[in-house]
Amino acid sequence: MNKRLLIAGGILLIALAMRMWGISQPRQVVFDEVHFGKFITAYCCSHERVFDIHPPHAKILIAGAARLLGYTGGFDFDHIGQVYDTGVSVVALRFLPALAGAFIPFLIYILLRQLGVSYLLSVLGALVFVFDNAFILQSRLISLDTILIAATLGTITSYLAAQKSQDAPGRYGFLIIAGALAGLALGTKFTGLAAGGVVGVLMAGRYLWYPTRQSMLRLVQEGLVLLVSALVIYGGGWVAHYVILTQPGTGDVWQSPSGSILTDIIDMHQVMFDANYNLTASHPYSSAWWSWPIMQRPVFYWQASGNHFLYFLGNPLVWWGGTILFVTTLFSIVSRRSRMNKALAILITGYVISFLPFIGVPRALFLYHYMTPLLFSVLVGIVWLDQVLQRDGTKRKVVIGTSVAVIGLFVLFSPLTYGFATDAWYTYLFWLPSWR
Repeated sequence: MNKRLLIAGGILLIALAMRMWGISQPRQVVFDEVHFGKFITAYCCSHERVFDIHPPHAKILIAGAARLLGYTGGFDFDHIGQVYDTGVSVVALRFLPALAGAFIPFLIYILLRQLGVSYLLSVLGALVFVFDNAFILQSRLISLDTILIAATLGTITSYLAAQKSQDAPGRYGFLIIAGALAGLALGTKFTGLAAGGVVGVLMAGRYLWYPTRQSMLRLVQEGLVLLVSALVIYGGGWVAHYVILTQPGTGDVWQSPSGSILTDIIDMHQVMFDANYNLTASHPYSSAWWSWPIMQRPVFYWQASGNHFLYFLGNPLVWWGGTILFVTTLFSIVSRRSRMNKALAILITGYVISFLPFIGVPRALFLYHYMTPLLFSVLVGIVWLDQVLQRDGTKRKVVIGTSVAVIGLFVLFSPLTYGFATDAWYTYLFWLPSWR
């Protein structure tokens, strides 16, 4: 087997181990599990109608996986810190987000290789997210973000694979996959529209580069394939939502179906947008969008007796280093010290499309909303490093040195990631006053 393929597989296995190890701990409801747990129980077991500001697709998938792995419902997710009953399979509830989170570094490696980045720097791009504390923690809970990010990366990598395919069946097969994953990304959170947005910009850019009748015809054909497959998945998730949730529940306050499914779906979107916009409650751990690149305000997720803590706090080298590299890259391009190539254009587009929508959101937002833009910003820096580091020997030293530093900081901050931090760790880990 190809040695580099083995390395990619190794990245996946290490990422999976980091996310699955001790995943049943803590055996208490952590942060947003108090909300998402109710939805999972409804979709898998009680079938009571519920309402959420996010589309249902990822929650249905998590519920399906939880049911297959032994979760049978009966738990009310009443409050953060609530102890899971003995018969509740916590692993089943958290399994799919962890699996999706493990695939993120693997997909990063694939994407960077597709963009022409060297093998060494592609490995580095994957490794920094294998060992990012925030990405690991978010993967170990009932959450939607890892599914959103994996679907977004899968959309882009599938589309790029379609463009490189040498035969029509292969090309259209990858396009169908790309469209389906774009539909899933949108069906996870509305910000998942960024996945389709990046692909749309790529398609338009390719036509503008080769403005011929043949390229226009191919653009229309590919666009239709992508759109239809995305609509099938997106619409199908909503149909499943109404088919599954047949019993009266708390969601009836927001919408009680009329049996005409298409009308229900349209009406529900208006209700969701209104509810999202009108969320005015403040939160002590919310943060402004402009503060995310400097990781100013982490999120306090959980505390147990004995003063054990969980904080959504990223690996400082990944978050701060990624921001510095991103700004450096932009300055280098503007000053014409570096050239804007296709890889940088794609990744910068991804950053802008995934970040800008948050600027106008009036409700409380949190640091984890920056996960997708952060990923793109780090990858921009990886591509730039691959340009400026000409020799493999130099690249190897950078990869080894950076990897050692990232792993070292991961170990240092791991008590806040895995929940075994105590009061004594505050002195060592809370570097900024705003982190408390």
